[in-house]
Amino acid sequence: MDDTELMLRVKQGDDQAFRQIVETYHKPILDLCFRYVGNQEDAEEVAQDVFIRLYKAAHRYQPKAKLSTLLYRIAVNLSLNRIRDRKAKRWVSWEHHRKEDEKRPLSSETSQPDTVLENKEKQKMIRDVIDSLPPNQRTAVILKRYHDLSYEEVADVMRCSVSAVEARLHRAKQNLKKRLKPFIP
Repeated sequence: MDDTELMLRVKQGDDQAFRQIVETYHKPILDLCFRYVGNQEDAEEVAQDVFIRLYKAAHRYQPKAKLSTLLYRIAVNLSLNRIRDRKAKRWVSWEHHRKEDEKRPLSSETSQPDTVLENKEKQKMIRDVIDSLPPNQRTAVILKRYHDLSYEEVADVMRCSVSAVEARLHRAKQNLKKRLKPFIP
């Protein structure tokens, strides 16, 4: 059963269909929220709010856009609201992801201590540079690169045109190159 059919069943009061949607989208929505709010507890609260909003609005559901697009849009908006509420001027670090990266098993090719340290430093530098991008560029990069959405899906989530997404990604790429240039041989 596809997402549209599931949401139409939720609209009719089918709680099992809603559970299936939550099971399918919980991890990607939680990950997206975490990339915005920067800590697990806030990300879990925001992700829960995303699904509560979806459930409460199910009676108004019209299958105009993909369900994933709707969920991402709600998640981005609620995450930005959470940041705004905390009066944060910038994104919080991705410390949790850094810790998770440290816990991942390494292949024998990358298990050399100097290689591990070098890779961690590169990852930290890239995350810091992405954190420093303007919000629209950062959102476009995260949705495209880390959530593998199409340009059209990113445009739907960000409520802009595909050409605006392309421009934001192009500017983000230029900014990333400029900021990473001193570190690339």
